[in-house]
Amino acid sequence: MNYENMHTLKSRLGNYDAGTLLDIAVGRGDFLKFALDAFRTWKSAAGIDIDADSLRLASESLNAHPVILIHGSALSLPFTDRYFNTITLSNTLHHIEALPALFAETARVCREKGLIVVNEMLNETHSQVQESYMLYHRFIAEVDNQLGRFHREPFTFRELQAIIRNSSLTQLDCFVHEETTGDCLRHEEIQAMSERLRKKVQQLRGTDFYYFYE
Repeated sequence: MNYENMHTLKSRLGNYDAGTLLDIAVGRGDFLKFALDAFRTWKSAAGIDIDADSLRLASESLNAHPVILIHGSALSLPFTDRYFNTITLSNTLHHIEALPALFAETARVCREKGLIVVNEMLNETHSQVQESYMLYHRFIAEVDNQLGRFHREPFTFRELQAIIRNSSLTQLDCFVHEETTGDCLRHEEIQAMSERLRKKVQQLRGTDFYYFYE
């Protein structure tokens, strides 16, 4: 996902000093890199993910930034209470089955009156480009589920609003990104997505599902 098209979020994060920053489920590090460039200032930054391969890619992507990357679970964060000023969760919620536990852990390690940023793709009406990405995501989610990893369809806007209302968070702001990304994916984006699909399917080797997805 090309976070650089999220101009509204970038401009709003620019009003904040992030202080000590944590990105939960950092993945390949794309959103953390975006956040580090978007916040007005930040003191230190860390990312955590349960997938070792994703952390390796994040390390390569963030090698120019003084970021600490940690292998661990979002449901049992290895940090002391009230340590972080700012916590980001980008496309994290639809990967976590136990959302109350996730929010409890997030609130535990966030300082009082700290900032928590939740960014999620929406399962709504899509342009052709967005629909292509949603089909890609749906395929990745299916393979993850075959591998025993929880990965559900993205939420609708109404579902996300209900999740936030039922959490311990106090909502300060909410908006939907509507920036256009053009009418086609760039060639390098298609290549990168195809390569990720190929590697994901390779993880099914030796199972009954491999040749079906291949």
